Amino acid sequence: MKPLDFYFSNQHENEQVLHVFHRHWFDILKQYFPIIILLIIMLGGLILNPYIFSNFTNENSITLFYFTQTLLLLIIWIYSFIIWFDYYLDVWIITNQRVINVEQKGLFSRHVSELRFLQIQDISTNISGFIPTILNYGHVHIQTAAQQSNFMFRSVPNPYAIKATLISLQHKSQRKTFHKKKKFNPEDIKNGQTQK
Repeated sequence: MKPLDFYFSNQHENEQVLHVFHRHWFDILKQYFPIIILLIIMLGGLILNPYIFSNFTNENSITLFYFTQTLLLLIIWIYSFIIWFDYYLDVWIITNQRVINVEQKGLFSRHVSELRFLQIQDISTNISGFIPTILNYGHVHIQTAAQQSNFMFRSVPNPYAIKATLISLQHKSQRKTFHKKKKFNPEDIKNGQTQK
């Protein structure tokens, strides 16, 4: 796998970033769908206001209507920003040494955890629903032997490829560890000791 030109804080000296994942684009579209409907309703209200509310022609009622529309638009804008912020800062990084999970929870809470490949016990994928099946996105669950028992890549594109990559890196890490343990010290031969 070719390393990416991507750097993050706390990156180790010889650590190379292999993959960076965000949630699938349809996941954010799904969250924006109610906002889009609300914006269409608001636009319809602006267009149909003179016909439906013809009795409210005085200046105070028109000012109140535009104030309400503007306030709703501001709330929608802030909520849209929070959705984008959460989407953009939720990231999963796979390097040649570990998996890093960065989860943004709201505006002021961020949770970062990491997992070494040797700590992985089981990897499973879950794609459920018609649209996720068609667009090929879903969850990747990683069970670990570490203090944090579960890692989850939520709504990521091509979860089967991610699973295959993780399994490949886990096997490579296990082989590397096995070969390190198999190496023996020449001093052990002099002393008459052999490794089992």
